[in-house]
Amino acid sequence: MAAKKAATKANKPAKAKSAGAAVSATLTPVNPTPDNETSAKAAPGRQPTAEQIAAWKALPAEQKLALREREAARVFGIGVEHHQKGEYTEAVDAYGKSLLLNPKIPDTYNNMGMALRQMGKLEASIACYRRSLVLRPNNAGAYSNMGNALRELGRLQLAVAAHQQAVRLDPKGAEYFYNMGLALRDLGQTDQALASFETTLTMVPENVDCRWDRALTLLTKGEFAEGFEQYEWRWRLERSPPRGFSQPMWDGSDLKGKTLLIHQEQGFGDMIHFARYVPMVKERVGTVVLETQPELARLFSTVPGVDKVVNRGAPLPKFDFYIPMMSLARIFGTTAESIPADVPYLTAPEMHAVQLPATMERQRQIGISWAGKPTHQNDKNRSCDFTQFVEFLGIPGVIVYSLQKGPREVDIKETGCEALVFNLGPRLNDFADTASVVQQLDMVITVDTAIAHLAAALGKPTWVVIPFAADWRWLTDTEGSPWYPSVRLFRQKRPGAWDQVFSDVRKALREEIGIKAPTPVQL
Repeated sequence: MAAKKAATKANKPAKAKSAGAAVSATLTPVNPTPDNETSAKAAPGRQPTAEQIAAWKALPAEQKLALREREAARVFGIGVEHHQKGEYTEAVDAYGKSLLLNPKIPDTYNNMGMALRQMGKLEASIACYRRSLVLRPNNAGAYSNMGNALRELGRLQLAVAAHQQAVRLDPKGAEYFYNMGLALRDLGQTDQALASFETTLTMVPENVDCRWDRALTLLTKGEFAEGFEQYEWRWRLERSPPRGFSQPMWDGSDLKGKTLLIHQEQGFGDMIHFARYVPMVKERVGTVVLETQPELARLFSTVPGVDKVVNRGAPLPKFDFYIPMMSLARIFGTTAESIPADVPYLTAPEMHAVQLPATMERQRQIGISWAGKPTHQNDKNRSCDFTQFVEFLGIPGVIVYSLQKGPREVDIKETGCEALVFNLGPRLNDFADTASVVQQLDMVITVDTAIAHLAAALGKPTWVVIPFAADWRWLTDTEGSPWYPSVRLFRQKRPGAWDQVFSDVRKALREEIGIKAPTPVQL
């Protein structure tokens, strides 16, 4: 990345990741003062000597100002170096010292905003962008950066407005149209989002991130044929390189007498979702080897058409062709009308490894899960507080079982609900154990995580609470799912607004059980 002076326009935007999709952001580099140059100001962190203080006081005001500006630029350069190494705390510290010396450089505020955003300090990040824009009102990059931070906070209308201003100021900025498309998609304006992506791709046809997000947007609209074709752009993303097998990729043709490897990719929920295609594969292939995460291996051994299951990371058997799991929808030309939605397509092993505790009377048995994997890029939006589920515990005729795994299991104890919820998490060693439990339940209520896919693939009535900007497979403005006939969706009406969602769920649950809502107590 070529260095530029602080007051110049930023060079080619550097990539920065955001929840749900990649975004671009403008980082301004600078030429730091060469090491062999000196100034009357001491380096940051050193105490000036008496001689230096006296020399400083003796300087004319113009020379003092020039020295402060030069030192500010040098410290800014130190901040950029930390920033580019991912050392965001140190970068913010340096930018702050630079601003003490010269508070009138807009790029310093812009860069500090970027670093703060990477640290998750979004409100402070936005404040930095606003200060930058006061100093340089026509900075398209700062508007786009601010739009990215606003999007991450769920302030989507404001995010779109910021990106619109960016593209007005720089209509040739391909990345600004891309960022605007991401915000428009989250807002549910998929047609406008696609138009923004098309503008970006007209200018930069090989923008891989934009190609990928265009594919996700097409899938969100239910345009599966084109969407799954474009979904193959995922192999061009830096974060998901292809496996590099020497064998050819399967094109869907007849492979009788040959061995096909279906290799694992993405998360547990993705693998469960696309396992529906395995029986269709078997109709065309001699031997099917399915690679998967160890946690899914025992469950997937029950999938019709699987001849051998291999854990990811273990040595692979000999095979003639391969296909990534998530490419099967493209291979079979999936459209909204041809989704293979016959459930159940998964079954638990015959012996129930985990038996539900016996109860004194027949009650509705409900499994719950309130959090996904913390490392998921959209987990902060799709997961919710356990307290949202606590009111279920007071509904008559209901027994609640926790299917939650991972660090959020402790939420039950921390809220004092150990005696009110059967915590099955410690007894669930893999998804076969969880499937065994789910088959004994009456229904499952969960956030958008692998539990939702598992319960739905088992054909169990499954209520899924989903965020405002939901994953592509839940489409938009629907209460059901073409992928899972037993699923009922409860959507946020605005970003982060779980209270109304769970109010709707409780109302629906009472109706399901056949009890009236409690009469409000007059205090």
